[in-house]
Amino acid sequence: MNRTDALPYIGHCVDDCLSPRDVSEMPANARLVGWQCGFEPMFVAVWSYLEGDRVDTDTAIDIATDLLDELDWFCGELPSPPDYVI
Repeated sequence: MNRTDALPYIGHCVDDCLSPRDVSEMPANARLVGWQCGFEPMFVAVWSYLEGDRVDTDTAIDIATDLLDELDWFCGELPSPPDYVI
């Protein structure tokens, strides 16, 4: 899956200060962390609140996983590793 294919499946956006953001604010260097759920993926876009900085892969995975776990997206089970990181 590439970035263009993933864009319609962004369900949540957050910056590295853990502030929820709108997808319209997403910079081009945002990391897209995704999980395959059934037939469709679900992505969390993660970016730095500092313009021009890019969140590293491990940090993006941690932030996205923590956000979904907090929202109980994993249904009370241990969070699974993402299927995609773009």
